[in-house]
Amino acid sequence: MKELTETEIERLIERYPLPDGRDDAVLGLGDTALALGVSLPTMQRYLKIGLPAIKRGGIGRLWRIRLAAAWAWRQAQMAERIDKKAKAQQASSALACHLRETTSSA
Repeated sequence: MKELTETEIERLIERYPLPDGRDDAVLGLGDTALALGVSLPTMQRYLKIGLPAIKRGGIGRLWRIRLAAAWAWRQAQMAERIDKKAKAQQASSALACHLRETTSSA
């Protein structure tokens, strides 16, 4: 997945702001996982598939992740998944209706 630009990240944050009462912060990998309610392996998978990071970690280097960007990215991913499932369900329903119509008229 391509890396998001600063403009794209800001648009995501506008569309999916942090919940009320949550302040934005720059966190490490573990704290970001905790704030999002996900495991470290899930967080690492998110980073591999495009979750934006201010500074990438590695051996002896800490990750720096903006909470608002991570939250917005994850919300966008979940919305996309829901949209794909809804489209698949619509297609399946349309096919089932079509099959019923063709078998009942035969």
